[in-house]
Amino acid sequence: MKREKDNKKTTNILEKIIFILFSGITLSVIALIAFSLIYQKSYADKIYKGVMISGVDIGGSTKEEADRILREKLKYPTEAAFAFKYEDRIWHAIPEELGMQIQFNATVEKAWNYGRNKGSFENLQDRFYALLYGKNLEPVLLFDERVAFNFITSLAGYIDEPLEQPSITLQGSEVIITPGKSGRSVDRLMTMTLLQILGRNLQTAEIDIPVIQLEPTASNLAEQKQILESLLGQDFILYIKENNGNQEVDRISADLLAGWINFQPVITGNEVTIEMIPKRDPFYNRLVTVSVKLYKKPQNARFMFNDQIGLIEPIAEAVVGQELDIEATLSNITKAIQSGEHEAEAVLTFTQPKVLSTANGADLGITELVQSQYTYFFGSSEERVQNIQASAASFYGLLIEPGETFSMAENIGDIDINNGYAEAPVIVGGETVQGIGGGVCQVSTTLFRAAFNYGLPIVERHQHAYRVFYYERTANGNIDPSLAGLDASVYIPVLDLKFTNDTPYWILMETYVNPAASSIQWKFYSTNVNRYVDWTTSGLTNVTKPDPPLYRENPELAPGEIKQVDWEVDGADVEIIRTVYENGAVHLQDRFITNYEPWQAVFEYGPGTPNMPPEETKEP
Repeated sequence: MKREKDNKKTTNILEKIIFILFSGITLSVIALIAFSLIYQKSYADKIYKGVMISGVDIGGSTKEEADRILREKLKYPTEAAFAFKYEDRIWHAIPEELGMQIQFNATVEKAWNYGRNKGSFENLQDRFYALLYGKNLEPVLLFDERVAFNFITSLAGYIDEPLEQPSITLQGSEVIITPGKSGRSVDRLMTMTLLQILGRNLQTAEIDIPVIQLEPTASNLAEQKQILESLLGQDFILYIKENNGNQEVDRISADLLAGWINFQPVITGNEVTIEMIPKRDPFYNRLVTVSVKLYKKPQNARFMFNDQIGLIEPIAEAVVGQELDIEATLSNITKAIQSGEHEAEAVLTFTQPKVLSTANGADLGITELVQSQYTYFFGSSEERVQNIQASAASFYGLLIEPGETFSMAENIGDIDINNGYAEAPVIVGGETVQGIGGGVCQVSTTLFRAAFNYGLPIVERHQHAYRVFYYERTANGNIDPSLAGLDASVYIPVLDLKFTNDTPYWILMETYVNPAASSIQWKFYSTNVNRYVDWTTSGLTNVTKPDPPLYRENPELAPGEIKQVDWEVDGADVEIIRTVYENGAVHLQDRFITNYEPWQAVFEYGPGTPNMPPEETKEP
């Protein structure tokens, strides 16, 4: 019983103690809250007590008061000074010259927000901390790194010395080694970091400018020199691959090669290598020349038509086209030179011809003679006949693809002595002179008439300057003026004859020159497309007489010798209208207008020839 009373008494005491403690804590919290509210209210428009900026006390100040106090006491940007030292040289600068500015508005705002910009409990802690111990904040400093970097770079201009690595250069084809030289460079990043640390705390100091020492590293220059001397001591060869090995197509002399390559030392660690980069322009220009030599146009097989059996028979094999791939060849040259090699492969691209010698005439639509035309060259010199034969032979057996525009210039080949041509009269610059290939226009005129009378579209045709009677002669040698305006002049490569095969069949061409009959025949073999050509001519209109004969001295003639070199021809205009019918309907209609100039007779005489020039004529 007594124990129960003692226990009850103890419980009562504990309850009283707990009540007293709880009441005390409660009252303390209430008092603390009350104090905090009163404190917060009393500083509603002021910075909390104990807040400082770089040691300047602005606690209890309004924002305007704090701004004024800080501007008066923080003179760091304009009154502090840095000293930059390297060896025995010193440079000075104030923070403002280094891009440092205190942002006073932002700094005051930072002080104002202390004890306000966190959660309620954390803000309470910050206020009491500042009140009891004081809180020193850093100012908001604007650091324009560009200004500082430019200042440091200007100092570096007095300190830096460039590192000179050992180098290999060329004098002509001679390889020269130049020793390296040590250098130094201001460590700009480290200097910027030191400034940032000091400026953040509004401190200045004497800064020993950090400088990086630069040392040359290459050690194997002699080895690289040997590689270069080996490369530049030999010609560079360009070759193509053939079945029996490599065939040289070009050789670049060692003297040229040295000037066609850029040499750049590349240092990695303690090793140097020479990067050899071929200059594009000289190699490219050289390859353009080589490409002309290597180019082969793809050529279809050539055929003749056997009229007895009505089939085509091959007379020449097809030729695979080839062309130099300049870019791929440049790549090979670069790889070879960079590997120290003295030769590279020229890369060719190949184009297969469309018609091989095994082709079947029926498959090509070549089954019959569809057009044949003659022209006559009575009175031609032996040289002119030779040129007619050489030119006509270029076209014997050629094929024209459906839809193809045929160019005489692209298929005639080179007109020169090596291809069987001779000198004969040609019209050049307003007069008739001797030139290689005179008579080719007899061939072009015959081809023009074949295409004209087969009803093919004429893409390009040029008249002669004056009427040439070769092109108006008939089989009996007489002149037929109705043929005027059906001539075609070519002067490769300026004047060309072009026409289009607008039929669905291939055309096979055959040419035949008969010197005994003074004739050239042009045949088209294909498949008849039921075409008919009707043409009319205006005849010779607006006929004009030439000027009186011209006499001029020729020192190559003997005294008393007179020679006629041009013959007079009346000028005239001709208009020819052609209508092509296919299956009874008009397929196309075109007109050919020719304006022949009146052509003056020209006589030449040797020096001292009596009565030359005649009184009624004058030399030009």
